[in-house]
Order: sequence, then C-alpha cells, then structure tokens
Amino acid sequence: MKIKKIIMTLVQAGVTFLLLWLLFHDPVRRHQMVQALHTANLLWLIPGFLCFGLVLVCGAFRWQLLMKVQGISLGWFRVWQLVMIGMFFNLCLPGGVGGDLIKVFFAMREAPKSKSAVLLSIIVDRIAGMFALIIVSAGVFAWFYKPLMSLPMIRAFLLTVGIIFAAFLLLILLGIAIDKFHLANRLPAKMPGHAAILDTARAFSIYARDWKAVMVAVLISMPLNAFIFGTAIFAAFAFVGNPGAAAMSSVIPIVNTISSLPISLAGIGVREGLFSVMLNSLYGTPVDLAVLISITGFALGVGWGLIGGIIYMTYRPADGGSVSISDMEDQVSEVEHQIEVEEESGDRV
Repeated sequence: MKIKKIIMTLVQAGVTFLLLWLLFHDPVRRHQMVQALHTANLLWLIPGFLCFGLVLVCGAFRWQLLMKVQGISLGWFRVWQLVMIGMFFNLCLPGGVGGDLIKVFFAMREAPKSKSAVLLSIIVDRIAGMFALIIVSAGVFAWFYKPLMSLPMIRAFLLTVGIIFAAFLLLILLGIAIDKFHLANRLPAKMPGHAAILDTARAFSIYARDWKAVMVAVLISMPLNAFIFGTAIFAAFAFVGNPGAAAMSSVIPIVNTISSLPISLAGIGVREGLFSVMLNSLYGTPVDLAVLISITGFALGVGWGLIGGIIYMTYRPADGGSVSISDMEDQVSEVEHQIEVEEESGDRV
C-alpha cells in the first residue's frame, strides 16, 4: 500500500473515531438511545432492508446495460454478484481502495479482451448515477427551499453540496471539450484531476455513439434513488418520535452527498453528525434519535454488504486463481493508464 493511502486511511480513521466520540461520549445520550431501541418497532426494518436490496438490483441493471453498449455480454446475475462483492469491499476496504476497483477487476477477468471497456463502463455508471442524484436533489431542494434556507448552518451544507455538484459538472464539461477538440495531449500532466478528466473524455468518446443507453441508465438511477430514500425513511419509521417521511426526504440528499466525500471511514460519523444537526435544527428531532436513525439505515446496508461477503467467498472468477488486493489495484491502474495514453494520442476504439 502506498504511503499516501496509509496516511489517508489514518486520517479517515482519526476523523471517524473523533466524530463517534463526540456523538456517543455523553452517558445520558447513550441511555436515551437504549430506551429508543427498547420501544422500536423493528418490523419497519424489513421493508427498509428490501429497499436497499432493490438499490443493488437497479445498480446491476444499470451497469449491465452500460457494458452491453460496448459488446460485453455478462448475465444479469453475474453482474449482480459483482455489485454485491463491491458492496462488501466498500465496507471492509477503507482508504484509497473501494468496491468499484474490486468489481471492475473481476469484470475484467470475465471479459479479458474488453478491459478498457469495463473500466469505461463503470465511469459512465457513476456519471449516470451522479446526474440522477443532481436531478433528485434539485427537486428536493426546490420543494423544501424555505426550511432549508432558514438556518445559516443548513445553508452552508447546501453550499457544500452545490460545490460538489459544480465540480462534477465541470469535470464533465472538461471531458467533453477535451474529447471534441482533441486537447488531451495539451492537458498539463500535473493538473489536479488529470487522470479523471482524461478517463471522462474517453468515456464520452465511446458512449456518445449510444447516448440513448446513457439516458436509460440515468432513468434507472431514478428509482434507485427512490429506494435509497426508502431505506432511510423505513429506518426512521422504526422509532417512536421519528420526524416523518417528508423531513427525512429533505435532508437525505445533503447527508448522502457530503458523507460520500472521503472524510471518514465509509462516511461513518459524518453521516450521523449531519443527520443529528439537520433533523434537530430543522424539525426538533432529539439528537440521540437522529443518530440512531442514521446508524440503523447504515446497518441495513451493512447487512447487504455481509451477504456480498458470502458471495465473494463462493465466487469463482472466469479464469480462476486468486490475486491480492495490491495486484488488483495495479492491474486496474495499468488499464486506466492505457486509456489515458490512448486519449492523449488521439486513438479511438
């Protein structure tokens, strides 16, 4: 593991433990959480668990569609297995290595003659998901504009989300411009986001041929987002005194967007802190209850991650054999570098 990733992981771990200590050090708050658990109706967690399962089902359909665009024919069940394995590694590999890398590596082994295509498919998969999130978030922010803009702290959170979305859109625009005007070889090598911009440019050069499939991928992402909302809302419904579906819906896009930043391990601590601050300040939800709702929603995802771990232990790659995480990372990085070189040289698939 490279020194930068070790440092990154240590910083994330430090932030995680600090935030968790701030949230749980108060014995009164811990006692209130225990009481809330005793009065909880855990049957609500069943539809919440199923909702998160449907998130992964939609994710598998979306990725399978985008791989088909480039002639990669993997069965839906096989793709779903890779998505589940990725979910597992998202939980157990903090730092610079995540689930996307693992599932891309295994997909490359399933389609060894289309390694670049596999990597580009996951890039477009993430782009389609982010576009859908922006659309959903815009609708939520417009609907709850007055309460969200009523407090300076919430406005600061909205500004943070806006900056994240703006950076994403800028990356997309740069990728389109670089591909359209063949500017890849003029991009400074030390420019921040150099690799991401070139990967995005190459992805657009390929997927522009079948933009309708990309639009379908964005449409698939809409119910996927609805199921993400459902997971958190049903987790909230399990507890007496929950803020309700509307209140949860108003804060979910902000919480999920900010907690996706690599600030802490798997967003732990950041997610709970955001839920507690926003639900308490906007709707008067007790901090202990807001934290408990967040933890419960996260636990539903962890449950599916553990199932992904079982699938990983029984999964047999197409070409057999086992490879270390470090080797997986090196092989995926090699393919990524190849894509960047091809984009800089002006080659086209």
